Amino acid sequence: MLLSDLASEGRWADAFANSQDKLAFLAKEALAEFKQGKTKLIEENSDLSHN
Repeated sequence: MLLSDLASEGRWADAFANSQDKLAFLAKEALAEFKQGKTKLIEENSDLSHN
């Protein structure tokens, strides 16, 4: 592995480690919306574009 690859992986690991609180908040928010019926099923091959 090149040194730049190692540095890049280190930055990714740091960014992921520092985002756990945000990810937990978003997960709780998504689960609450699901329980309230505010979400809809996405089919595996559906088009998710926002056109």
